[in-house]
Amino acid sequence: MQTIKKILVDIDPDKQEQPALSKALHFAKQQPITIKLLSCLYYPAVMASNLLTPKQLEKTKAEIIKMNQGRLKQLISQHAQENVTYETEVMWHSPIYQGILKVVDSFKPDLVIKATHQHKVIARRLFTPTDWYLLKACPVPILLVKNRKWTKNTSVVAAIDPEHNLSKKSELDKHILKAGFSMSSSLGMPLHALHCFDPSYWDILLEAVDKSGMWADVFSVDEHQNESMVLEQLRYQHNVKFAEECSEYVPNSENQHIISGDINHVLPKTLAQLDAGILVLGTTYRTGLLGSTAQRLVEAVDCDLLAVKPKGFEAPFH
Repeated sequence: MQTIKKILVDIDPDKQEQPALSKALHFAKQQPITIKLLSCLYYPAVMASNLLTPKQLEKTKAEIIKMNQGRLKQLISQHAQENVTYETEVMWHSPIYQGILKVVDSFKPDLVIKATHQHKVIARRLFTPTDWYLLKACPVPILLVKNRKWTKNTSVVAAIDPEHNLSKKSELDKHILKAGFSMSSSLGMPLHALHCFDPSYWDILLEAVDKSGMWADVFSVDEHQNESMVLEQLRYQHNVKFAEECSEYVPNSENQHIISGDINHVLPKTLAQLDAGILVLGTTYRTGLLGSTAQRLVEAVDCDLLAVKPKGFEAPFH
């Protein structure tokens, strides 16, 4: 991720507060930036109305677009800053995520920022289907913001997995750390690197390998070593590879954290301890929505989420 100079901000046409824009303006404290305000519109009730003729429907859509163009001008006047140059675009498109991706392709921003939505019943912000599609398919880093404010003590946390095959082949961990460093530098926040080592997964693997008679072949260790000894060896290997991966962007060992346990439980607690304002994760496109575990995880954490793609990623929706 290069220096952040161009930011695409998704403006929610139905909301008064625009947390995505508020977060975008933080990047202007370090250097001049260009912010493009995008309002991507689609109202199914308008399209399904039997009251309008095709000509009247087009006129209605044009009027809605005009109204939102006026709103973007108001936002610019309310948030004018010396270091910020604004551009605007209002479009009618369905599905909305495809409209946003089209603008990403033409504007070529360094960063996309979009707000999540506050649930009316429970006290947290949830991801919409549009959020999930963009999380997986946006080819540039996308920051999905919640309602937590950034302060001088807020940190950026880059979550990596040096042992994952995809991370090795695509250099995904390097992209995650580089993106975290870019965010940290642009916002004046400390950067931490984090990896979760879950012994429960290794316990299952060790038991299966042991019963299959492949112990020495798989782990290249003495067959008389027990599972706990091998687990400690694996943990040590994780530590070494993690430190090597962090050396360029997070060289301070005090900012390198390996946590142990179920990631759904230990990650939110660790992020709270580090006063994390942004969690940087790597994502790749898969057919359909993300798994329920991943959805629970990213919605459970209290900080904003920056999604980074692996090398050579191309948006699947065009």
